[in-house]
Amino acid sequence: MTWVWTLQEGDCTGCGICADLCPHEAIHMPPEEAYPSGIVDLCTGCMICVKECPFDAITVWQRASGAETRVLAATAR
Repeated sequence: MTWVWTLQEGDCTGCGICADLCPHEAIHMPPEEAYPSGIVDLCTGCMICVKECPFDAITVWQRASGAETRVLAATAR
C-alpha cells in the first residue's frame, strides 16, 4: 500500500506551509507557481501537511493494490 496526498486547489492559498514542513520532500512549492506540487509516491502518510495546513486543503489517503481507500486525514487535527 502506498500513501498519496491530494490538493484541493479551491481551498489552497499557495502559502507553502505544507512544502516547508514535509520531511519527505513529497511536496514542494515551485517558484512562480500558485500551488504546491510534488511526487505523491514519496508520501509516507505522516500527515504533517494535513495537520498544519490552515486551510484544510490537503487530503492524505492510501492506495491499495490499485484500489483507492480514502483516509479522511483532515480529521487528524
